[in-house]
Amino acid sequence: MSDVLSTDIQFIKGVGPKLAQVLSKKGISTLEDALYFLPRTYEDRRRITKCRDLKPNQNATVLVKVASQREIRLGRKARLEVVAGDETGRVMLSWFHAYPTLKEDFTEGNTLVCFGEVKFFRGILQINHPEYELIRELEKGKPKASLNFGRVVPVYSETEGLHQKTIRRMMGEVVKLSLGSLDDSLPEPMRTRLDLPTLRTSFKEVHFPEECPKENEVSRFLKRIIFEEFFILQLGLGLKKHHQKTDKAPILKSSNSKLTQFLKSLPFDLTQDQSLALKDIEKDLERNFAMSRLVQGDVGSGKTVVALASAVIAGGNGYQTALMAPTELLAQQHFRTAEKLLPETGLVPLVLTHSNASDPDVQDSIRTGRAQLVIGTHALFQKGVKFHKLGLVIVDEQHRFGVEQRNALVQKGEGAHLLMMTATPIPRTLAFTLYGDLDLTLIRQKPANRIPVFTSVLRDRERPKLYAKIRERLQRGEQAYIIYPLIEASEKLELKSATEMYEKLRKEIFPNHSVALLHGKMKADEKDRILLEFKNKQYDILVATTVIEVGIDVPNSTLIAIEHPERLGLSQLHQLRGRVGRGSLKSECILVADAFVTERLKIMERSEDGFEIAEEDLKLRGPGEFLGTRQSGLPGFRVGHILRDSHLLNLAREEALNLLEKDPNLNASENKKICLLVESRWKDKLVRLKGG
Repeated sequence: MSDVLSTDIQFIKGVGPKLAQVLSKKGISTLEDALYFLPRTYEDRRRITKCRDLKPNQNATVLVKVASQREIRLGRKARLEVVAGDETGRVMLSWFHAYPTLKEDFTEGNTLVCFGEVKFFRGILQINHPEYELIRELEKGKPKASLNFGRVVPVYSETEGLHQKTIRRMMGEVVKLSLGSLDDSLPEPMRTRLDLPTLRTSFKEVHFPEECPKENEVSRFLKRIIFEEFFILQLGLGLKKHHQKTDKAPILKSSNSKLTQFLKSLPFDLTQDQSLALKDIEKDLERNFAMSRLVQGDVGSGKTVVALASAVIAGGNGYQTALMAPTELLAQQHFRTAEKLLPETGLVPLVLTHSNASDPDVQDSIRTGRAQLVIGTHALFQKGVKFHKLGLVIVDEQHRFGVEQRNALVQKGEGAHLLMMTATPIPRTLAFTLYGDLDLTLIRQKPANRIPVFTSVLRDRERPKLYAKIRERLQRGEQAYIIYPLIEASEKLELKSATEMYEKLRKEIFPNHSVALLHGKMKADEKDRILLEFKNKQYDILVATTVIEVGIDVPNSTLIAIEHPERLGLSQLHQLRGRVGRGSLKSECILVADAFVTERLKIMERSEDGFEIAEEDLKLRGPGEFLGTRQSGLPGFRVGHILRDSHLLNLAREEALNLLEKDPNLNASENKKICLLVESRWKDKLVRLKGG
């Protein structure tokens, strides 16, 4: 990046420290930041409309002379009304908050150019709070073009203390200072082939266009800026993936293991998706460089079985597997599944958590290799844990762990393969953006024995119906969850809270049943204890916040009621729904909506496909819901929108992969500039290789 572009914004003419502080709220601290702060829309102020041609509810630019002004006092506030006109008629200009210096501009006879929306009020055409400029001289009967008039004018998003004229003045300086430093980084042949304008032309045209873009139009100049942003992202991900292929890892052949016996011994057949996922993993493990694969599987799609099959392959080749889960309870659940499904393979599983991490026998089993599959929590990557021969690392609910934590575990092997799993379905467009450095596998099918969860929306006034349904379940010996989005009551949001409703449910509504409370502010061991007691049927109802989104299987829990579902994303609602339907009993999810049923809640009623729901959620809520902590591992988007511009994202990915195929390290002379740009945008992110 050029030194000019890294100039502190406060040193730009007309900015200074005070305005720089306001700009920082918009994420603008350097000249480059300002350059990427693009207009949200444009106004065509080239044509001057005569007063007789003004039409209500339309924007217009007028050139008028002041005829009179009057100030109307309204308590401590003052309203200013200015009558102005041209040879064809008059218009009233009004300001509801008049400040003393404002009146000075409206001396009788002063010429003004004004822009604003025309209104018809009490028989008079008027413009409230118009943007205006005083005109000292005219050229051929028209005012000279300025930043604010006589041209297509950019409109930026504002914040308190930052107004359009101020931003435009600053942007005029920014564009003038930047253009000389903007060097085209895209290789020339590519730019020509894709018919992309230069970066200089693009920024000039986006900030101060010659022609007015249509509403919501992505102009070819804006496309150029977005494409480069996506292209740099995809190159960074591609380079990262290429670097991973230099990480040597053991060759683990399924033919050396008891994989066939394991699959035959299962009390069910794998779904087609599970079989394909396993084939992908088998191919990865047979290569001499590290696997880096993410398996996305919807709630209850059977990812754990695929993970255990991978561990069987590693074990057959004399290597250990570490399976890391985010909570002790989930680790214990995986351990019990392994104990049940692995006897035919001779693979010895062991559970490692903070409660037994200091046990010498446990550590000895790991160090000597007696424990071939070590299932645990964060305890797995602690310094004291030494593996005999770690060949495969499996991370469950991978988004719950940081890049460094995953790396710390992988580093415990001489060169270990990495398999990550997530129950959060990610739409394809977003997956390209987030996980372009990983190989992706989707498991969409549910096992044949999974009974669908019936979902319905109840209005708040139908609450007695909800409680009747819960009582019916409890009388059959089943259990229920009731979920609230808040821990404590909020007057501001007027939402029922978990703690408040827990007391009411326990004392007034279900006095003859045992009710427990679970929320995120509790200590981890307390949360685990309550969940385990609920699993062991010590409670009939668990009142909880969304903290149970990722939890253990409670097959006896057959109803989940979610209060204020309109406050949660569809993907989160789907994850919560996945807490029931974990056994052979018919299960139900009830969404208790406040006053109205939105279209997005109806999606939950008609679909149980997490990927379809994720696509809808992305359309409705935008990518923020999905990016979460993962976003910190990627250069952010300043201009591109992955939904609106998905075709550009796909094109950028295609171009990046083609370029890296020809020049894997971007060493060719024509790629030097883009290589420098990738390095500056990604900085240290390229060296944080695995699962970053």
